Amino acid sequence: MVPPVFFTLGAGRGIVAGHETRGRHRRKAGNRLLVLALGLFLFISLHLLRELGWRKALIARFGLGPYKGGVSLAVILSIIVIALGKGNASFIQVWVPPFSLRSITHLLMISSCILVVAGSLPNSYTRELIGHPMLIGVIVWGFAHLLSNGDLASLLLFGTIGLWALFKIFSLEFGQGRRADVKSERKASLIWDGAAIVIGMIAYMLLLVFHGPLFGFALVAFI
Repeated sequence: MVPPVFFTLGAGRGIVAGHETRGRHRRKAGNRLLVLALGLFLFISLHLLRELGWRKALIARFGLGPYKGGVSLAVILSIIVIALGKGNASFIQVWVPPFSLRSITHLLMISSCILVVAGSLPNSYTRELIGHPMLIGVIVWGFAHLLSNGDLASLLLFGTIGLWALFKIFSLEFGQGRRADVKSERKASLIWDGAAIVIGMIAYMLLLVFHGPLFGFALVAFI
């Protein structure tokens, strides 16, 4: 018969091992979130060079072409780091989104795609009325995903990008980063609004179909 003390020692070792395992998991989760946070920090910093007062200095030192090329490469790098951080982040539930909000998320995403496209096209009535349709589209994109994702990594990603876009709008309108009002000689045309709707809907459908292969969470069953 094995003395009871050995059972006690064995149980103690099991408890210690369990604590060590949980500790390792917490450290890994923290490291993965740190990768996501670093990617977000790089992305946002690159998009705040105007507000930080570094844009003119960098252009004066390196020239406009090298500046744009360097920033573009750095932005691509930041997106890769964000994707790696988000894709490998441990799932830490913060809140449970109601399933009924999914339909609202899809409606908001349609609006977001149209707004982002409208911000890339010239002289639409959408641009004239809203002013910063691309940034507002990013805010809508972030809010839409927060309605359907309650894990910590998603809150960090979509919340941070949404807040950055909101800050950018205020900066462009009222802060040091604001641009001088330049009136375009071309009048607004409904053609560009129609193009934004068509292209935005196509972009939404592509995201809907390929969301699984691209982001690891399928929204339709046949992909």
